[in-house]
Amino acid sequence: MILTSYALEQMGFSEYPDSDVLEIQFGIVRVYSVQGIDLSPDSPTNLSDVVEFSKNCTGIISNSLNEACQILTGENFVDEDEDHWIEKKKVNPPFALVYFKEFQTRILKGGRRKEHDGSVITYDAFPGGKTDIRKWEKESLPNVVTALVVNLSSLERPVNLVPIERVISGTTTDGVTVFDFKMTGSAKLTTSYGKTSTEINTSLLKSSETFNTLEYKTSRHFYSALNEKDRLKQFLNYFLFIERTTHSQFQKLNYDTDVIAAFNVPERLLNSGKLFFQERFNDSKNLAQRFHWCAILVWHQLDDKDVANFFEIKKTRDKLTHGEDISEADLPVEKARILASKILGTV
Repeated sequence: MILTSYALEQMGFSEYPDSDVLEIQFGIVRVYSVQGIDLSPDSPTNLSDVVEFSKNCTGIISNSLNEACQILTGENFVDEDEDHWIEKKKVNPPFALVYFKEFQTRILKGGRRKEHDGSVITYDAFPGGKTDIRKWEKESLPNVVTALVVNLSSLERPVNLVPIERVISGTTTDGVTVFDFKMTGSAKLTTSYGKTSTEINTSLLKSSETFNTLEYKTSRHFYSALNEKDRLKQFLNYFLFIERTTHSQFQKLNYDTDVIAAFNVPERLLNSGKLFFQERFNDSKNLAQRFHWCAILVWHQLDDKDVANFFEIKKTRDKLTHGEDISEADLPVEKARILASKILGTV
């Protein structure tokens, strides 16, 4: 719905003249409910250290939204009683907060604004702006969430990050905070297990390392599967991640530096044996062949059971592709999730 000027006035917004100029640097805080773990009662603190994923992008896990947001941004997240806000939103701690700050400042001339507790709230002030934020949400945020889920989870105890809030705010050159709110949320029943802040810090450091290895073109499928409720779409997204990651990883392999060491070619057949195996390697065009190479040479965490699961997953996908009916209950979604997670490094 596009709000009318009258409706905006009723909400407290006023039209400011173009001569009233604000210079603003925007940032975004994405808040997630971490489902599947709790901060253990014997944990030394109720929040983690701050981890840096990339330039201008940081994250933290905490039982307190305001405490975490103060550390990341210097501002409280909610201006009401935090426990009341959590109860009203029907969510539970701990929370993961991811903060990204744009690289450039933006100029606002006039526009619709209202003041609240020393801050400024604008309405649709930059309809074509905040390009850094939009680009970050599309290309980097899936990698951040994927890295967090992979490293907070274990194969037996998967962790979910459920999006609770998306808040865009900015700071003027005079230190005045400018807000732009958008909200989303969902809930899911999970069983949680305890982790100390020290264990969570370890997971966050690994998440930062994982983030730097992820490619958007592949990790976006894992991210989509995490946020998908439909089991068929979930299965297909996990498969796409496995498929595209396999081809991407295979293409990075070099025969002389990565492959030849896997074969014990007798010295009397050094040249012909090398040529034979090199031809086998170069002739590997299909997914199954390339998966085998990656499992042998790169993914040392995989075993025979994982390879067998891969063929079951691929067979199911092939049946779907050829139009066979498979009930959602029979889809090997959990096997696909575990295999994708192991490829990413979950233990």
